[in-house]
Amino acid sequence: MARIVPRSSWYFHRTVEAKTVTTDRITNRQICSARFRQAACICVGLFAFAGMARAQDQAAQIETQQDIANRNQPGFQQPLQLQVTDRELGEIDIVSRKPRPKMFTFSTIQSFNYTSNAFLVRNGDQDAFFWNGVFDVSFVPYATSNFTPRLTYEQNFFRYNRFSRLDFDSNSLDLDLRYDLNRSGSWFVDGSVDIGRLYSPRSSSDAFYKFGFLDGSITNIRPLGQTSIYLASTAGINWRVGNPSSFDRIDPYLNLALTYSPFENIFVGAFLRPEVRFYTNDPIKSSRTDFDLLVGANVSWTPVKYLALGATVSFTDNFSNSGPAEYDVVTPALVLSARIAF
Repeated sequence: MARIVPRSSWYFHRTVEAKTVTTDRITNRQICSARFRQAACICVGLFAFAGMARAQDQAAQIETQQDIANRNQPGFQQPLQLQVTDRELGEIDIVSRKPRPKMFTFSTIQSFNYTSNAFLVRNGDQDAFFWNGVFDVSFVPYATSNFTPRLTYEQNFFRYNRFSRLDFDSNSLDLDLRYDLNRSGSWFVDGSVDIGRLYSPRSSSDAFYKFGFLDGSITNIRPLGQTSIYLASTAGINWRVGNPSSFDRIDPYLNLALTYSPFENIFVGAFLRPEVRFYTNDPIKSSRTDFDLLVGANVSWTPVKYLALGATVSFTDNFSNSGPAEYDVVTPALVLSARIAF
């Protein structure tokens, strides 16, 4: 005998089954959606982390090049055109008037460096060795007794032994104008404008930073008392603008350098450079201000006129009102300099 199921009971079971299937579909859809959102968040987080890491790498590359440029490199020491006063003989020139500058100069500086803080971070320092090769070509179109314009093209190479992602190259074009304020050249003013770019060594067209740089300074060179120790004091200010603009800043600075020659062709020096950095477009803190202190010493030997060998060590301590931007780094280096001029 066939079993008759009441319509109401059949309808009830079909309704429950439909609701169960619908609920399962909704639940599966929610689970898939949640998993997609989770994966998307992870991807976004990874991209954000990669972007932050790349920005930190760029900051380290830019500041490393700047610190090396600010460092008092051992190299060619020019005679100082100063006068002394003798009670019996009167004023005497220590050396003759500086010669007319050569029209063309080709020079190179090869430095082999160690850094205690390759990424210039506050915590988690990582050390590395790196090579910096600098090649310059400069041209002096004309010069007067107290005014010298100079146009220089510079090519830089940076290569790290442990962190290849920090490798980069740079090139720049600089116009420098120097005007001597007195006959001896112990007082002079200097103005320069520089345009340049930093790019990946794998592709010269892949520039990750382009900048313009203005600098103005006044310098005095004098002996300390009756000694053969000379002090070069410079006060100046520079302004850097670039793309990306997060590294734009205005930097007033002082530069003090002592030079002493205990033996012929051997020079020993020490240098100090305090600098205040006002960032004009920092993405983290719009009012970011850093105080950067660079101190160091060097020694050089010039066996022949156009060759110099030297060593230098510097310590940089950067204080900032934007905490993560603080860092300190020690950088010793061996340096070879060579040039030819005509």
